[in-house]
Amino acid sequence: MKFLPILFFALLAFIVCAPVRADEYEARTFAGTDGAQLGYRLLKPKDFDATKKYPMVLVLHGAGERGTDNAAQLKYGAPLFLKPDVRDKYPCFVVVPQCPPEQTWSAVKGWTGPNAYSEEPTAPMKLLLGALDVVLKEFPAIDQERLYVTGLSMGGYGTWDLVTRQPQRWAAAAPICGGGDVSRIAPAKGVAIWAFHGVLDPTVPVVRSQEMIAALEAAGGKPLYSEYPYVKHDSWNIAYGEPELLPWMFAQKRGSVVGWDQVAGPFSQPPSNLCPGAGPMQSGLWFRTLWKGRREQWSRMKTIEENAVVFFGDSITQGWGSLAKDFPDLKVANRGISGDTTRGLRARLQGDVLDLHPKAVSILIGTNDLDQGGEPEVVAENLKAIVSVLHAANPAMPIVINKVMPRGAKAGFFPEKIQKLNALYQDAFKNDAKVRFCDTWALFDDGNGSCKKEEFPDMLHPNAAGYTKWTTALKPIFDELGLAK
Repeated sequence: MKFLPILFFALLAFIVCAPVRADEYEARTFAGTDGAQLGYRLLKPKDFDATKKYPMVLVLHGAGERGTDNAAQLKYGAPLFLKPDVRDKYPCFVVVPQCPPEQTWSAVKGWTGPNAYSEEPTAPMKLLLGALDVVLKEFPAIDQERLYVTGLSMGGYGTWDLVTRQPQRWAAAAPICGGGDVSRIAPAKGVAIWAFHGVLDPTVPVVRSQEMIAALEAAGGKPLYSEYPYVKHDSWNIAYGEPELLPWMFAQKRGSVVGWDQVAGPFSQPPSNLCPGAGPMQSGLWFRTLWKGRREQWSRMKTIEENAVVFFGDSITQGWGSLAKDFPDLKVANRGISGDTTRGLRARLQGDVLDLHPKAVSILIGTNDLDQGGEPEVVAENLKAIVSVLHAANPAMPIVINKVMPRGAKAGFFPEKIQKLNALYQDAFKNDAKVRFCDTWALFDDGNGSCKKEEFPDMLHPNAAGYTKWTTALKPIFDELGLAK
């Protein structure tokens, strides 16, 4: 779980795919010199004032929205700029062209293989550039120092094509599940770029974004990149919901990349080199945002959740939405953060757990450590340190350690490492009178070291049936410990 799964990122995501009222975006048509036409939509800033300067965003749709109705292209991306808070905070022009059927924004020959740049733009790209010039000429209020482009899938390819073709024009670009020509991208190193991709994308392999980011970094650029695990081709639903996307985008000016930290500000998450312990810790931008958001929310709930049984862990804990319902006799507090590791838990132990003066703590952690290359011995040492701090804070407080659950091949398959880590956990606390174990490995093992599809649809996270099974295993332990209200 190197990056945030879509299932849990929905807790932060904006709703960006709602139907768009067509009349909110003005319908226009551009005609080329050869008579070919391109339909596009234009959104003007709220309370447009021709004496002011405004940025402009170009949104490029994917292959599924091609057509001639001049409407289908508004399905994704475009709704974001109609949100009332966005219109108020980021007044801008938005241009959303529609690619004709069976054509493409860039000269891509196939969505899976590498892409070769074409000196000659495709016919739709020529029309797009012509339409863009018309809009810029018609509206001198558009600040040409703040031109931004974003696109998804075929539009992601188009976005990479545009910053390759005209690196001097664009202040920022946000390509989503696209790709481009790695040999031609270096001149775009001065463009602020934040790319997005789903790891399990079957249409455009994630390597297409990875190779573009690597090429930019090799050229001296400093692109941002968010890669979402267990997410397929629809990563735009998450990307356009990134809380920091628009603050980052609208901070950019042509030729001067504004750094992430200048936009997002300080995070509650300390840098990994300041976190106690060894081993991996999430560094993705999505994780920082999630970390900050959930911890800020929890800080306002401390009084309400004092003396609760705290469930402490990663996405498997975070995703337990029915926790309070499943344990009606307990006061519970969910302190799971998707993507977290044992180092992360150590860093937030005081604020997220001990400050609640918990009645007991139930811990599930370790799968992300192993997924990111952490060694079982290091992970076990971190958990021992966590338990030691808990004991020091309250020697009488019971602790339940849930063994690391099996995971399927689709999510990364390393049963031997998981079993080794679980054995280290068991050995470390075998003589600890205040520690109980819930054998969630044996509970979910299909007999071959994997979880079961009917309980773990993505082969990593339990569904309702899985959580019910886990609840049933924990209740006798909680009853034995006398944790009922």
